[in-house]
Amino acid sequence: MSAIEKLQAELNNDKGVRVGQTAVVSRKVHTISYDTPQNVNIIVNADAGQAFYYRFVENEIIHIDLFHEIKIFNLRQMADFLKKSLVENSLDYLIDNIDIQTGSGGGRLTGSLSYGITENLKKNHLNHVHITALMPNEELENIFLIVAKTEEALQEQGVELRKIERIKHETGNSPIDMSPYTTESDSYLKQNGGCSKKDSLFRETAAMIEYFGSLKEVEDAIKNFESENNISGRSFDITEKNDDFNDIIKYFEQTNILSKHQNKYHLTNKGKELKEFLRIYRRELEFVLKRPMRNSRRIDNYKGFETNYLSSRETGYRSGPSICRPYVPEEWPDELDIPETVKKSLVRSYIEGKKFSVEQEDIVAIKRMPKQQQDICLIIDASASMAGFRLRNAKYLARYLVLKPNTQVSILAFQEKEVNVCVPFTRNYDIMEEGINKIVATGLTPLALALDKAISHISKKNLKNPLIMLITDGIPTVSLWTSDPINDAVSAADRIAKNKINFCCIGLQPNKDCLIKITDAARGKLYILDELNREGLVEVAKKSSQW
Repeated sequence: MSAIEKLQAELNNDKGVRVGQTAVVSRKVHTISYDTPQNVNIIVNADAGQAFYYRFVENEIIHIDLFHEIKIFNLRQMADFLKKSLVENSLDYLIDNIDIQTGSGGGRLTGSLSYGITENLKKNHLNHVHITALMPNEELENIFLIVAKTEEALQEQGVELRKIERIKHETGNSPIDMSPYTTESDSYLKQNGGCSKKDSLFRETAAMIEYFGSLKEVEDAIKNFESENNISGRSFDITEKNDDFNDIIKYFEQTNILSKHQNKYHLTNKGKELKEFLRIYRRELEFVLKRPMRNSRRIDNYKGFETNYLSSRETGYRSGPSICRPYVPEEWPDELDIPETVKKSLVRSYIEGKKFSVEQEDIVAIKRMPKQQQDICLIIDASASMAGFRLRNAKYLARYLVLKPNTQVSILAFQEKEVNVCVPFTRNYDIMEEGINKIVATGLTPLALALDKAISHISKKNLKNPLIMLITDGIPTVSLWTSDPINDAVSAADRIAKNKINFCCIGLQPNKDCLIKITDAARGKLYILDELNREGLVEVAKKSSQW
């Protein structure tokens, strides 16, 4: 049996196959686990065309995932190479019906390649090139050329390829939820009438606010353009705004929400539709933003921690999730400990020489202790180096924390020679949103002042189990009491320990030595991340609550 015949036979049996050592091909949806990226799962009951493009008929779309090292590369250069190769092999008729997605974006191969730029999509494609194509069985031999030329294009840019070790076929939940990976696109593979315009706009808008982590910032940006464009003859200079605003403008341009004419930005027809859509469906979109925060699952063996440093003098939380004790008839038990009850019954029955039975004296009850409230003072480094996605992700953590039960959160932001209480201790999401939207990254890093003010801020409140959580991408650059910013920060951290306040620091590898000194002085815990991404920050929040 030839390679093409084997490929066709496997696809006809709803299976996937490995092409070469780096690519998996099927007509189904593929999934990959964070901890085993070398293994690929083929979801046999999830047709790629129906899941990605709402097509009516199964087995029309070919799905190729080609794996490489985690790396961002030039998508336009790769697409041009692939298009040229297809034309040279007289396959130019296929090009319009091929889509591509990478860690830097994607879209139709012959399009602008300015789509697929949501955080979820880019994050989930950092280690592989995702290709989908409308391809009948008689065209399957072209898959081998597409895979070979994609590998060649990657290697031309110095990207190392990665071998697939194992393919596993499994049945998934049906229908499969692809909403986290769905966004507006210029693809020609969509089924006409497959989804309504409202559904399409909702998915695109939800992806946008998930990317920026804020519905209000998107709304404010649109309002800003309305007000600016009503001023006759004035050009709009986006450098006047903060980095988040600049990112929104770039996103709006790439997704055709804004257009620029004579140095002025204008809302396109699509942008005007978006403005009205936000007005009508604001409540639903806000829920979409909160849902992934509330439902964020624990990632076992998360790989983003480079170092997990625990001070040798660490102070611990007082906790006790549950206790077991003999059943007291006068008290209503929370729940019964079945294994312990059976064990006691067996021992008693054996000692008494009787047939096994369960008596009241054997019953062991479990009493659940009320979950201890935790009040968190989140200190966010708002110096210039935090501008962009780092500050955006720190704000995401603030929103995540305020949605946790039994938790009050306050936000302090430090920059230049100032520390501002942006959000008082609250459980209210709207208050949190209003406060953190005012944080703009600029200037130096007055860390000692931030720690000192956090202690004073906490001391004025009647808080339970207080925790100072610090997010920073740098080291102290502004002194407070002496001429040494680092020693001042260490001295301030020592005051945290003396005030019996729990401490957690999140930083980056280049600053590890300095942050260890600060953490040790505070008798706290330090997490060094590869980058200040959302997954890492949320995992730290989950771990820090278990002290």
